[in-house]
Amino acid sequence: MARVNLLGICCSWSPFACYNAAGMARMELPSNFDLIRVMCIGRINQALILRAFEYGADGVILLECQDEDCRYGPGPEVGHNNVQRVRKLLHLLGIGQKRLVEKNFAANEREELVAALWEFARDMEAMGTNPAKPSQEREGP
Repeated sequence: MARVNLLGICCSWSPFACYNAAGMARMELPSNFDLIRVMCIGRINQALILRAFEYGADGVILLECQDEDCRYGPGPEVGHNNVQRVRKLLHLLGIGQKRLVEKNFAANEREELVAALWEFARDMEAMGTNPAKPSQEREGP
């Protein structure tokens, strides 16, 4: 079975502070996890989330600020709405709604963030590769 590719899209504020603190503490993260840092999850449109799957992600986790901590006002609400719409599209495409995960964190929750990333990795490993990938990519080397 091929190794799954995991992508995190991370808000530049509280979740990235957690991610950075985990790195400074040398906390172990899944080796098949890549991170993209953005200013706010609310600024990520639906097409960009879908593009992650198009380019080979088997699972995408959005790491967000808690609703009350957002520095951009309606960011979390916009992000939640986009996630709900993308999940419907993932279902229609046969990829599956559970491959898109949304988690929020306060700036001091590095342990919680690392635990969420490991849980995400285990869940995606259990699901296997994205069924919409071409067969040669799903089978691996």
